[in-house]
Amino acid sequence: MPVAGIASVAGPTLARMTSRPRRTNSARISGPAELLQAVPYLLGFHPSRSLVLVGLHEERLVVTARLDLTDAVLGGVPHAVGAMMRGGSTSFVAIIYDDADDDVDYEELDDEFGPSLAKWDVVYGALRVELRRLDAHLRDALVVSDDRWWSLTCKDFDCCPVEGRPLPDAPSSFTTAAMVEGVVALPSRAALEEMFVPLPDSEREALDPAIADAERTAVQQTIEGQASRWERSIKRALFRAARESDEPGWSGLPDEAVARFGAALAVTALRDAVWLAVDNDRLDGRPFWRDLGRRLPSPYDAAPLFLYGWASWRAGDGALAGMAAERAVASNPEYHAADLLLAALSSGADPRQLPRLRLPRTQTARAS
Repeated sequence: MPVAGIASVAGPTLARMTSRPRRTNSARISGPAELLQAVPYLLGFHPSRSLVLVGLHEERLVVTARLDLTDAVLGGVPHAVGAMMRGGSTSFVAIIYDDADDDVDYEELDDEFGPSLAKWDVVYGALRVELRRLDAHLRDALVVSDDRWWSLTCKDFDCCPVEGRPLPDAPSSFTTAAMVEGVVALPSRAALEEMFVPLPDSEREALDPAIADAERTAVQQTIEGQASRWERSIKRALFRAARESDEPGWSGLPDEAVARFGAALAVTALRDAVWLAVDNDRLDGRPFWRDLGRRLPSPYDAAPLFLYGWASWRAGDGALAGMAAERAVASNPEYHAADLLLAALSSGADPRQLPRLRLPRTQTARAS
């Protein structure tokens, strides 16, 4: 079959597409069946009604991206492929996920693959045209439907029977390693999105008085000439809470602390100090940022959602980065830092290749 061994090293992804990094330096995927087993762990969830593009360079996995199948049919392929190539991909494996009872409106085309695969030729044809235009190589195109899979490029019916092959049951070495390392493949993209569902408005808005009190305290500290002391104190508390959230068994914070941190992150200088630490791998704290993002009222939730997204993007997890950034923009359309993150995702920028952030010299002392 066209797909041989791939050394998996994960990379970035695109807005409204998804990617999941491998946590080991290298893990080998051999053949299409193992690749199909690996995809849910590369994405973070089991795809359905999707076009998944696996971008490669010199036998190494660069990025795994997903588009809604309807978007792919309606012309989303050129943008996706172009962004992945800007991120370093030079060859591709395409995988179409589409169960037989799905109601996507395809143009039915006759082709050499037979009537059972004809409806997927629209996407396959668009891929071939776009990759040829960009001088990129399509190594294989696979279809997964009703727990079976086919190769659209293999013409050997002994190797690739017309009725397809069942998806493998036994875990591969790749999926075993992923599970041992704690990488989870959720049942659907919707399950991933549920991570960011905010608490009911009544619970979040109940924090408004505490947030107002925290803001008054900050103003009073400034009036009394204690602004620098207040900033150092709240920054230390933020860093401590973020690091504690990375420990097993972390159970969240009381409402008063959530309100205090929400008010603090609304101060751009404090947000930037945390952003710099996250970008330079001195801080992660994604459980903390997600907890704040779900519990704080709008627009105070925008900053922690953005920080969660940025930490996820630097870690190579574009699925969660895009979801968090979009939530931040939905809460505060003027939150330009989240717009910056979405632009990086959409362009296919590789977070491993981009330089780390640096504050202007005038701000370095305050942020360190």
